[in-house]
Amino acid sequence: MADDIQVSMRPGTVFHSGDRFTWPSATPVSAAMDSGKIAEAVAIAADHNTDSLLILRHGKLVHEQYWNDTLASDLQQTYSGTKSLFSLLVGRTIRCGYVERFDQSIRDFIPEMPEAQGQLTFHNVVAMMPGTLNVTEEVESAGGKGITQLETALTREVVAPPFTRYSYNNSAYRLLFTALERASGKSLEGLTAEEIFTPLSFAEGTHWVLNYATSADRGEVFTGYQSIKMTPTDFAKSAQIILDHGRWRGEQYIDADYADHLIRAQVPEVNPSFALFHHVNGDAFCRMDGKRVPHKLLPGAPDDTFLMYGARGQVVAGIPALGP
Repeated sequence: MADDIQVSMRPGTVFHSGDRFTWPSATPVSAAMDSGKIAEAVAIAADHNTDSLLILRHGKLVHEQYWNDTLASDLQQTYSGTKSLFSLLVGRTIRCGYVERFDQSIRDFIPEMPEAQGQLTFHNVVAMMPGTLNVTEEVESAGGKGITQLETALTREVVAPPFTRYSYNNSAYRLLFTALERASGKSLEGLTAEEIFTPLSFAEGTHWVLNYATSADRGEVFTGYQSIKMTPTDFAKSAQIILDHGRWRGEQYIDADYADHLIRAQVPEVNPSFALFHHVNGDAFCRMDGKRVPHKLLPGAPDDTFLMYGARGQVVAGIPALGP
């Protein structure tokens, strides 16, 4: 009988920053924002046991507040919120030529994928519509059995053509970790530091959180990446880049068309509330936890509102209609 497996999450390579970044500030008046609405947002955040709240408009910080002994410099694990940063990383690898095109097959980089998984591309995986079956509990518990993220992904069954079925698909997402490593010839940590942390001036100490499984039979096994631990200041940057059509500090960071598509539902009739690793306000219905819900994702919010969010309340929202 196999020994019990101990699972753990540990900090990966710590990023050392040479460039400190501070959002330029603005008052509610100069940003043309209603102070009363800001106060309402603060009250809602406080009522929901929030650790931090940042409100920006036109790339300037209008309000910043922290609770529960949290500081602006504290790193917070973003869980699935990391997918927003990862979507920028995919865009950067295309811009840098590591990946030829967004619709390139993942199997070009991971030839050991089953032939049936050849339909998986960067595009349909980021849209969460690759046509592979995903059972979240099974996927999330695989690491507890000492199974790596790549091994888990290779067992996924193809059950539908691409773009015909939406499934919040963590196994396919994590398959991209290996694809980008092989495409670039760099570790995911090294590639992220080079293409995300450094050019976007992330804070000192930012890092990927790594998953490990340890047993007497197999020893210590690195099972994959969990998410990026970053400051709220840095978490907001991906939304700002999207609002600015792919620009950062006046320079084109990812292609404008790619940035715009990140918040555009790819197949609205299948799911109007999900674009490319971002949730959007959709149309007359949305999909949540595999169910069709007969209303917008955020009733009452502007139609073009987009979000990224992860477990334990890690949320960033952008509203293009209100200006960058």
